[in-house]
Amino acid sequence: MEYIERLLRIKVRYRPWQYKGELPYYLLERYEFRKVLLDRVAAVFLYPKGELDQMASVRKQIARIQKAENLPVVIVMDKMSRNQREYLIASGIPFVVPDKQLYLPFMGIVLQEKFDAAPLPIEKLQPSAQVLFFYYLYQNTERIYANAFMKTAECSGMTLTRAVRQLEQTGLFDTEKDGTRIVLRGKFTGRILFEKMRPYLISPVRKVVYVHRGEACLRNASVAGLSALSEKSMISPPDVESYAVYGRGARLKGTERLMDASVQAEVELWKYDPQILGNNGTVDTLSLAMSLVGRTDERVGEALEDMMEEMWGEQDG
Repeated sequence: MEYIERLLRIKVRYRPWQYKGELPYYLLERYEFRKVLLDRVAAVFLYPKGELDQMASVRKQIARIQKAENLPVVIVMDKMSRNQREYLIASGIPFVVPDKQLYLPFMGIVLQEKFDAAPLPIEKLQPSAQVLFFYYLYQNTERIYANAFMKTAECSGMTLTRAVRQLEQTGLFDTEKDGTRIVLRGKFTGRILFEKMRPYLISPVRKVVYVHRGEACLRNASVAGLSALSEKSMISPPDVESYAVYGRGARLKGTERLMDASVQAEVELWKYDPQILGNNGTVDTLSLAMSLVGRTDERVGEALEDMMEEMWGEQDG
């Protein structure tokens, strides 16, 4: 492919792919296959015969192809919509659009025409900046007036200014003034923006304690943890109910370890108020996802993925 050779100054050689016979018929119907050597790096190039399937299906198809030969799989298309490009990048799926764009992460190469973000000078977001970011995503629009967030979060102008500045520092947001109002605009849309921001997101959970279910703090608490996940997915509710409250919890009479599952509830002490973004007494989806990062239970991981897919699907309409 002259485009790759010209751009990367490497030798590209094509070979027949000898494992086509091991693939199911539906894959042979959808793609042409070629083995490609990018200098010394081998890969399988896929050429869709028609419209590209939904990303969930494409991921499964690639996994099936890699069972035949464990090589990077690259999708080659003459043209690609912005949404397709963003979903492929978010899924880590390599692709080539000749003379337009190249995404080969297995070679450490991401060349984009106009969507590159500046290096990030911050390590993690402050709680207020994370809440503003999630608020922005939930609006499902390219730009928002950040001042409207002040009313939702009941925060000060100084807190808002600091949160906006942190989002700017990621290189993934632009801001401008409209009179006295601050306009916040992301450089990417929902899912892809979330994935690019993921390294800078924090768990909202400061600490976990276990309290008696009759504690007054639970009356206005938000359903959280695995209890909330069971409401947003098909996973079964946990034996110990989980809630979230804002604050350091100095007045909570509880234990740091679960002592009696029959009478205690789990309380997460959050770094920001879970009710700012929560709905119907349950914490919001994005904060919930970040609170459960690190859980090793495979069922929890699958339920989280289903929950996020449903949310992005609703945003995509």
